Amino acid sequence: MRLSSKVAVITGGGSGIGKATALKFAREGARIVVFELNEEHGRLVVDEIISQGQEAMFIRTDVSVFEDVQAAVTLAAETYGRLDIMFNNAGIGINKPLLDHEPADFDRVVKVNQYGVFYGILAAGRKLNLRPERF
Repeated sequence: MRLSSKVAVITGGGSGIGKATALKFAREGARIVVFELNEEHGRLVVDEIISQGQEAMFIRTDVSVFEDVQAAVTLAAETYGRLDIMFNNAGIGINKPLLDHEPADFDRVVKVNQYGVFYGILAAGRKLNLRPERF
């Protein structure tokens, strides 16, 4: 198992690419932490991983809120004693014609898709103490 003893956080882990990644990483031996806004989806993925004999936990997380991401990363690291992988996968889109969008729609997409990735990098990087000179 290539990821044996690793702890992997996956944002947006309740569906799509995030879910597939969580299941694959679990099969490879990682302990999985699903960050997901949709509690039902997140818990279903965790239940599936646990039913296959692997370790996993769910943390309801809004990646567009730095304090949420920071608290979730801290909880994940404290629970498992380490953090090895941060997969910033969460993303959204608005499925309607552009001229039907409101500014709040655009703001939400940017907050999740751009800020959410930055928040994940920042929170996990600080927890992992990643401070190379080139960053």
